[in-house]
Amino acid sequence: MSQERGFEKWYYRAVAIFFGLVLVVPLAYFGWLELAPNPQVGECVKQVDHAAADLTFEEVRCSGAGRSSRSTGREFEVGAIESACPPGDYTAVARGDEKTCYLPALNAGVCFVSKQFRNTSQPVFVRGDCEQPGALKVEENHQDVSDKSKCKNPEISLTFSEPARTICMKKP
Repeated sequence: MSQERGFEKWYYRAVAIFFGLVLVVPLAYFGWLELAPNPQVGECVKQVDHAAADLTFEEVRCSGAGRSSRSTGREFEVGAIESACPPGDYTAVARGDEKTCYLPALNAGVCFVSKQFRNTSQPVFVRGDCEQPGALKVEENHQDVSDKSKCKNPEISLTFSEPARTICMKKP
């Protein structure tokens, strides 16, 4: 009888392990995909590691109208998820067969520097010290308009069509 009980224990353990693997592994995998940042249009993100070679994000709450993005850590907003970004100076990051098109949250009075990442095709403006070489300071941020002529004597002007924005930058 003790051989039967030993066999039963082994059998039940094997069945539990099998079903555990069949259920837990897919749930863990697909659950992880749900937890991975996958922001949608209009949602806000911040850069995970400013020193990293790749541009990666984590989702954050978007700031309210008129509030500084510093309070929420917001650095970018998702403007579009398409095969090609809409007209504008978006930061495009591959997302499968599509691209996530980010626009920076460039608030007036804040300085930014241009940085190239491995997973972006063009340099990206990230927050920086105004004393850094090549730093630019945001002079104006025009909401709901995509028109470079709104900038008066800028070093650089950035425009975005979705949502419509125009950002004017000068040397500090």
